[in-house]
Formats: sequence, structure tokens, C-alpha cells
Amino acid sequence: MASITSAGIGSGLDVESIISQLVALERRPIQRLQSEQSQVSAQISAYGNLKSKISEFQSAMAGLGSASSFQVFQGQSSDEDIFTANVDSNALAGSYAVDVQALAERDKIAFGPFADSSTAPGSGTLNLSVGADSFSIAVGAGDSLADIRNAINESADNTGVTATIVNSDDGARLVLSSDETGTDNALQVSVTGDGDGNDGDNAGLSALTYVPSGTNYATSISSASDAVVEIDGFTVTSSSNTITDAVDGISFTAESIGTASLNVTRDDEAILEAVTQFADAYNALRTEIDNQRKGQLEADSTLLSIEQSIFNAFNVGSDITGSEFSYLIEAGISVNEEGVMEVDTDTVSDTLNSDFNSFVNLFAAEGEGYANRLASLADSWLANDGLIEAREDGLNTQLDRLEDDEFRMEARLEIVEQRIRAQYTALDTLVSELSNSGNFLLQQLATMPAANRQNG
Repeated sequence: MASITSAGIGSGLDVESIISQLVALERRPIQRLQSEQSQVSAQISAYGNLKSKISEFQSAMAGLGSASSFQVFQGQSSDEDIFTANVDSNALAGSYAVDVQALAERDKIAFGPFADSSTAPGSGTLNLSVGADSFSIAVGAGDSLADIRNAINESADNTGVTATIVNSDDGARLVLSSDETGTDNALQVSVTGDGDGNDGDNAGLSALTYVPSGTNYATSISSASDAVVEIDGFTVTSSSNTITDAVDGISFTAESIGTASLNVTRDDEAILEAVTQFADAYNALRTEIDNQRKGQLEADSTLLSIEQSIFNAFNVGSDITGSEFSYLIEAGISVNEEGVMEVDTDTVSDTLNSDFNSFVNLFAAEGEGYANRLASLADSWLANDGLIEAREDGLNTQLDRLEDDEFRMEARLEIVEQRIRAQYTALDTLVSELSNSGNFLLQQLATMPAANRQNG
């Protein structure tokens, strides 16, 4: 008898469909596990979104958490063609008279003319100094002007000089320039071991000599000089056109000779922007909490704990060192009936002008200001052993357990399916054999003579 290769072929029963339905019934517990896994994963993701909003809220606190955060100034030059200025938090409001009397220049000299850049001026050692620093390059008898330029620029010991070649109508000139301005970066070039035996004449390699106080065969394009700027009547000399150490918190950059003024004022717009960012971050956090309460973290006690902590921080109403205010609303920041924080820009501006220190300490007083209180809360929520991580750890542990359970149940299901398939395969075979036996008997009876069938 031929063997049955597919369940149901021998008996005519839809054995595959029966097996599939039975296995589907056995799979239902696994599907419930998978549904639980999806829910737990969604909760973990929800906590990730919550942490992101808390982190943004934490960053907003950093802009208001110290008194230096409010030391925001802006400086305006009356003529930026004469000088520009950058102002940082160390500056103080005030006005400054600025007289740019001289600009810093770099040393720039030219040697030549030579026939062209391939001309070899001679051999020896070229010694180049930039201020107190120096380096040397060896020049061979066949080295061209271009070779010397490249050797200077590519020298690992180069102390701050750049070489170029200018091809003018009367020939090629080797141009050397100090990289930095100021008399401290003045150039000097000398030659030793000139191949023609004379280190001082205007021939051979010594034609590239530039010693301002001695032998000099160069043409000066510009001379090293310092910037001289008078600020409120006091003279400041600098090797650079940018002066950073004359007035605390202010750097001046001289652009041209002339007189102008600098007006430094507190940048209230920047402070107002920081306060607005604080309100926006708070509102974003509240919105995230509301969304999660309606979603994956419904009835989660973590959300209630965070809300309660914020509520307590806003409503404690205790005295704050250095501030006449105890509540944010007194400075123009309030929370409406819907829980949305609003900033009254006019009130904030008026408060900055009328009682700046009280406003600063309302946010930044150490351990007492609102930014410090809320930052401490955010730190505790996001800490490694904090409220949210503890909840995430619990969910991850639960997810791991569910995944292990699913793995075990899948393995069990494979065994169950094999058993069901074996049982129905055996049934299929048995039914097929009985069917074949019955058919055989019927065939035998059909071949018997009619009389025998009647006698039987």
C-alpha cells in the first residue's frame, strides 16, 4: 500500500485545516503574551518621551539657575567702520569713548626682482626669525626661488612666516609675511654659509638678507606695528587689532583710525527669551503628562508624583534670599486655570527695570529660587536611581519575563503540533486502510456468481 505523504490525502479529510485550527487554539496564550509585551514596550517608550520632555525642562532651568545667567549684555558701537565690540557676562552697563590711533600691522617684505621663479639665487642656510622665534632652511646651489618658497612654507619648524612669489613686470619677487601682527612678530632674515663666500653682499643667497638694524636688501611692503587705542582717555597698546583685556567682559576690534563710542546695556530681550523658554518647556512637560495619562501611562502613579512635586514647588510661597518676591506671578509669570504657564512680557520688562535683583533671585537664589527648585526635581526624576528609571527597570524586567515565557510556550507549541499531527496522520492512515479494505471486499463480492451471492 502506498504511503500517505500529506495529511488528509488517504482519508479525504481536511486534516491540515483541522490541525491548523487546533494549533491556533493552542497559540492563544502566546498571543496574549505578545499583546502584553506590546503594552509594556509602549509604556517603556512612553517613559522615554516623558524623560525627553523633562530633560528639555531641565535645560530651560539651566538658563535661569544662576545669577550669571542674567548677566546678559549687548554692546553697540556708534561706528562699526572704526571698531566693533563683543560683550560677555562679565561686562557692566556703561558708555566708553574709543579713539583708534593706530592699527596693528604685520611685517611684509619682498626680495628681488629675479628673472623668474625658477632662478636659483645661491646656496647656504637661510635663517628666518619671527620675533624671538627662529628657524632655518638649507638651500642647495640648484634650488630655485620656488623651491625656497616651498621649503619655508613646508618647514616643520616654521615659527610664523608665509612665503609667496609675485611675478611683476620687472621679474619675480619672493615675498615674506609674518602670520601675526604687532612688533613682537617682526621679521628678520639672515644668511650663513653663502656659496659665494660672502654672507653680507647683495649677491648669491645673501641677497635674501633683511636685518632692519643692519644689512637689508628687501623692499618693505608693510612694517610690523602695534594697535594703539585710547579708551576713556587711557592708552592701550596691543599686537593684535582685537583687544580683550582692557575692559572686563568687552573685546574691541579696531577696524580703522578714528573716534567712536561704545554703549553697553543689559540685554533684557535675551532674559525675556530665557523666561519664555522656561514657560514653553513647562507647558511641553505638562502636555506630555496629560497625553501619557490618556494613553499608555493611564493611572500611573509616577505622573501624579511629578505633578504634585511641581505643584508644591510653585506654591510653597516661602521667602527667597535677595528677592522681594515669593511667587512667580509677582514677576509676571502665572499658570492659568487650564494649567498653562503664561508670561506677561510687559510685567517682566517692568520688573527687570524696577527691581532687577529681586527678579534674578526669584529664579536663581541658591537652593531657594524657582529654577533651582525645579532643576533639583528634574535631576531627581532623571537620576540613575530616580523615579523614572526605577519604573523603567521594572517594566524591562517584566518584558524580559514575558519574552522568556513566549520562548518556552513556542517550544511547547511545536511539541503539541507534532503530537496532533502524528495523531491525525495515524487517524488518516487508519481511515484510509479501512476504506481500502471495504472497497476490496465490495470488489470481491461483485465478482461472485449471482447464485452464490443469493445463496450466501
